[in-house]
Formats: sequence, structure tokens, C-alpha cells
Amino acid sequence: MENKMNKDVSFSITDVKQSPMTIFETAKEIKAGVYIYNRNKVAGVMLTVDQYEALIKKKATEQSQDIKIGQLNQAIRQKIAFGSLMSTKNLDDQLVSLEFITKKNDLDDYNEMMNELNETGKIEYQLQKKEDRTNIFAEVIGEQSNQSHLSDKLIVKKIHLRID
Repeated sequence: MENKMNKDVSFSITDVKQSPMTIFETAKEIKAGVYIYNRNKVAGVMLTVDQYEALIKKKATEQSQDIKIGQLNQAIRQKIAFGSLMSTKNLDDQLVSLEFITKKNDLDDYNEMMNELNETGKIEYQLQKKEDRTNIFAEVIGEQSNQSHLSDKLIVKKIHLRID
């Protein structure tokens, strides 16, 4: 079902009274809701059952994703103290424990993480896909620490979560 309702295809309240099935057939044909007017004002929208159920399912999925993002955000905040100094290994371990895909290479090397941070100002992690196939990314915003003699230390400023 398309997200947009089609205001070009509309009927009046009288049309609804006279032939409601024609309006449902039109909604099915144009794959969108049909606006119903009463005295030149929109009174409502008519949808087929399939269109309505798809809309409800989409809304439930969005709410579920919002809850998942909120829970993930809270879990990240419990594991990673923003503004603190940490090693790239520790950052990776903490995010992997929350089911993000590791950034280390085959040699247990985290240099690529620091290169990504220095080039882009962030390190991007992807959550392992679940049954709903949603792509969730964590953008770790930070900077390499100049306070430590070790090159693998960074300061995490923020972590933004996004769904693609």
C-alpha cells in the first residue's frame, strides 16, 4: 500500500450512502485511501480492509522499532560512559556484547577503527540482523585521545542510533 492518500480521487457523503462498494473498489484500484467530502470539507478516508491492516501493521512495526531503539540506547549508556577514556578493544567488546558486529580484523587489530574515527569523526557499527531484518546502526562519535601514550585510546562523546 502506498503511504500517500490520493486527494484527486474523492467522493461525497452522498456517494458513500448510494454506493459504498464503488468507493472500496476505487481504493483497491488506486492502492490508496479515498477522501470523503461533506460540503467541500474532508470528512474522512475510506480504505479497504487490506489497506487498513497494512497501515496498522506498519504502525505496530514502527512502535516496536522505537521501543527497541530506546532499550538499546539505555543498554549502551549502562555499558559506555560518555566523555571517558577507553580503548578501542573495550568499546568493541561492549558493543559486541549488545549484538553489534565486531570491528576488529582477523588479527585482533583495532587500527581500522581508529582510522575510521580520525577520517570521519565517528565509528559506525551495525547491529546483527534479527528476524525483522531491520538494519540498526550505532554511530560512535568521538576522538582519539592525546592524553594517553597508547594510540588505541579514544574519548566517546556520543552514540547515535539510526534505522535504515
